[in-house]
Amino acid sequence: MYAMQNIYTDTRELDRQARECFSLSEDCMMENAAAALESAVLAQLVKQNAPCLYRPALLVLAGNGNNGADGYALARRLHSKELSVSVCAVLEAKSPLCILQKKRAEAIGVRVFPLYELDRYLEETSIDLKAIADCIFGSGFHGKLPPEAEAAIEAISGEDAYKIACDVPSGLDALGNCEGSCFMADETVTMGALKLSLYSDRAKDACGKIRLANLGISRSAFEQGDGTLRPAAILLDKEDLRLPHRNRQNVHKGSFGHAAIVQGEKAGAAVLASEAALHFGAGLVTLVQGSCARSDIPWELMAGTDFPENTTAIAVGMGLGKAAVQSPAFGYLASHPAIPAVLDADACYHPELAALLEARAEGLVLTPHPKEFASLLAICGMGQFTTGEIVERRVELVQSFCARYPAAVLLLKGANVLIAKDSGLYINTHGTSALAKGGSGDVLSGLIVSLLAQGREPLDAALNASLAHALASAGKDYALTPQSLIKAISL
Repeated sequence: MYAMQNIYTDTRELDRQARECFSLSEDCMMENAAAALESAVLAQLVKQNAPCLYRPALLVLAGNGNNGADGYALARRLHSKELSVSVCAVLEAKSPLCILQKKRAEAIGVRVFPLYELDRYLEETSIDLKAIADCIFGSGFHGKLPPEAEAAIEAISGEDAYKIACDVPSGLDALGNCEGSCFMADETVTMGALKLSLYSDRAKDACGKIRLANLGISRSAFEQGDGTLRPAAILLDKEDLRLPHRNRQNVHKGSFGHAAIVQGEKAGAAVLASEAALHFGAGLVTLVQGSCARSDIPWELMAGTDFPENTTAIAVGMGLGKAAVQSPAFGYLASHPAIPAVLDADACYHPELAALLEARAEGLVLTPHPKEFASLLAICGMGQFTTGEIVERRVELVQSFCARYPAAVLLLKGANVLIAKDSGLYINTHGTSALAKGGSGDVLSGLIVSLLAQGREPLDAALNASLAHALASAGKDYALTPQSLIKAISL
């Protein structure tokens, strides 16, 4: 079903295997990396076609290792009369390949200058400077950037030039975290295979558009290697989305399930989830109101104080508030283990949640944001974490939770959404900041419970609902509302 774009924690082992299995030299692979960077730079310069005083200029920020070597190779390839290419040696060349590539670049006439001349270069070239390539550090970086790198990144941060990162924006570590400054790229050309560091919440703004470049062999051959390295996650594509289209005609509303959505203190949240569920294909949707009964609900929704006998899926937690302690939903789910459910928002604070997970994790889809996930982990006795720690260690903590409850599905919200079950981890990068608005999460819960009600497996429901939710935000900005989000999903 899924396009299965693999993501790896560290691709240096794949680099080594490619050299051994396919007799590729580091120099050969580096030339292919530089060729990919060259293509990205030239494509952007042609697209810009901006006026210059003299000629378009490219600035390469070079480190002292093989990422810096990629930068020197790029500068050599682009050195011509039509393009002014200069390299700022942010750190003095240290690795053998970096020393060699610097020597080659200087031999052909590429201007290489030290860091202390960067400000003067920027002042002299500001009008002509059209692209900046970050080749300081790559995927092996960890810790905090040295002062020289921080100074270079700070100096170019205000430049109105297209910024391209080589492999990984300098400053991001293997998990996509950053202790200090970070190069903010418009585009990242990553080499050989996709890396987990490119898909953290911090990386969402730092990486820009991500382009994968091969290093002299196909992507499948590079990733295969000797067959021993397994991917850390799977990247979801637009093409992976499977909408709940109705292909049979001899049906009735009961053919498409009955979603029961628990209404709490903030009735609007449950109403939004119910509207989303109905618009995403559920045949019947009932608001289970309990003591929070209201009559001012949309006419197309049903309402009652109990769960309908023909309930096929449940959603609980959206706007539940203090009513969570009195909610009958957890007892109902414990006594009806065959009915799948979405547990969102205030459900993550429910004192009975851990017992429910122990009794029947199968069929449960939990959809917390980082603060709610911290509560979920605490309730389950898995430790106390701040929201910041959740964001920084999200992959590790999601995997720990799923190892504890392998039958449950966990969807951790964020700039990039993590969806996991047992040992499988998926990443959805398609959401936009337009979704950062009250009610968006309620809509997502409604989409998931709708697919569950229609008979989709929990992981399948979470993946497809998340994709539909994210893709509906494409091209939208500050004006997106939950209602317009539901409408966009319906089109």
